[in-house]
Amino acid sequence: MPQPLVLDTDIGTDVDDILALSMIVGSPELDLTGVTTVYGDVRLRARMIARTLAVAGALRPVIVPGLGLTRSGRPVWWPGHEGRLMPDLEIEVIDDDLDAITVLASASTVAAIGPLTNIAAMTERPDRAVDHIVMMGGEFRLGRPEHNIVCDVDAADVVFRSGVLLTAVGLDQTERVRITERSLEAIETAGPLGDLLYSEVRQFWSFAEQDYNVPHDPVAVLAIARPDLFTTERGQITVATSGPDAGVTTFVPDPAGPHRVVTDVDTEQVASEIVSRIVAAGVRNLAPLEEEKQ
Repeated sequence: MPQPLVLDTDIGTDVDDILALSMIVGSPELDLTGVTTVYGDVRLRARMIARTLAVAGALRPVIVPGLGLTRSGRPVWWPGHEGRLMPDLEIEVIDDDLDAITVLASASTVAAIGPLTNIAAMTERPDRAVDHIVMMGGEFRLGRPEHNIVCDVDAADVVFRSGVLLTAVGLDQTERVRITERSLEAIETAGPLGDLLYSEVRQFWSFAEQDYNVPHDPVAVLAIARPDLFTTERGQITVATSGPDAGVTTFVPDPAGPHRVVTDVDTEQVASEIVSRIVAAGVRNLAPLEEEKQ
């Protein structure tokens, strides 16, 4: 049976969120039952989710805007290109009458690929059913602060202290994987979804002034679908919440600890799996359309 999953995302700024969403659609091991958005204009982000799933021809889960402001009070980083390539987003239907924290609390597994503001609020719920959080966040080798943690260090601190089982895929591992021109050419073949993703990736490459991107979020989500491609170590994660090291995560190995940190990945296979699953998400509905044309 596919693994039920709720995705918590800040889709729209870095292109890796929309790639992760598409990869989930193309992963038979995963059943996307809900999506919550976090950080900044969460309704715009929710409508981007709805549009992407509609373009992919995927079944629509609940799509719920979450918390836009950070727990720490840190201003939201908003470059301005979010949603630019998706016209008329206001027509997309989202579930803004639902509560994102309740949706997260009712899940068994949550993939957290944005700042941890929603996730912190969820861990404080006494009725939470979540028994596993898989997070893209932190850095566990060189002592560098990572974006998702830095954006709301107070929220990260709450999550790490909550005792909920958490698997962290840090910057030190995700940066070993690349989406390159060759990867993008393969994604472009995936019908309307491929066209959308191609444009989104090109826009982000132009913004970042580079000719590749790191699929941070797809790597983290793949750890749920293909854990055999990842090596982990058990222990305890903490985060510095103030001072010059604010946002820096530290991992101390402990066989009884509540956290698992990814310490190695099969980089070639992970990159291949990400691209092939994104392509599968785009082509899954093309065959019936081609038959109708004939």
